[in-house]
Amino acid sequence: MTKQSLTCSANTLRHADLTTRVEAAAEAGFDGIGLRLSDYLGAEMPDGQIRDLLDQHGIRVLELEHLWDWAQGEDPAEAAMFTFADRIGARHINVPMFFTHSLPDLVAPFAALCDRAAEHGLLIGFEFLPYSHVRTIGEAWQVVADAGRPNGGITLDLWHWFRSGARPRDLTDVPASAIITLQMCDVLAEPGPDMTEEARHRRLLPGQGAGDTLGVLRALREHGVSAPASVEVFSDDLDAQPATQAARLAFESGVTVLDRAGVTAPPWATTLAEAR
Repeated sequence: MTKQSLTCSANTLRHADLTTRVEAAAEAGFDGIGLRLSDYLGAEMPDGQIRDLLDQHGIRVLELEHLWDWAQGEDPAEAAMFTFADRIGARHINVPMFFTHSLPDLVAPFAALCDRAAEHGLLIGFEFLPYSHVRTIGEAWQVVADAGRPNGGITLDLWHWFRSGARPRDLTDVPASAIITLQMCDVLAEPGPDMTEEARHRRLLPGQGAGDTLGVLRALREHGVSAPASVEVFSDDLDAQPATQAARLAFESGVTVLDRAGVTAPPWATTLAEAR
């Protein structure tokens, strides 16, 4: 296997406590993890202790996840994420939009969110989801482009790519640099009746489903995309495995598809990279 810089996203080990998550990810070969805000607050550990845990295992935090109506302005969850970035370090925050707003009405709030995040050295990745109010990569790019912030971009999740019906040609108008992170997983051959339920419970490991994973990865490479990669598999089946086994399966599947596609996941820095 090629040496790849891979992150274990928050929802791949979603039921593991923070210590177990870090230890399992490191043992599997990951050098990064993702966290939901609840993972941070629920750990009930001092920030210094969390930093020591991460440092001990050579793990950094790539992404923070939380759902809130950021179009309404600042949110208490946002402040907690900024505190995490300042004290522990992260690279970016992923934000979808589950509340009803027109695309033009999202531009100014997205720009304002990016500006607030920039004060803490964070990127913001707008994640399109086919069951949300920003359903396609084209819609996400419309908001990001109109906002025009250097730390604003797109989070590209392969499950959402496949289920939104995206094709490589949809990358044409999206600059390669606008895709700030890639989340890898795969899909069942037939969509379920409830897209939200499927997305949160029945994803497959990268390269082990019906999606043209290699084709998408190669298209991204040819488009010039070089973004940090993570494995994000919401799966009840994976949840049933011990954390160490789930992490190993996730890492091996992620490295395998990247290698087969001829893609190298690049290294990345957190907000506290220089300090650490």
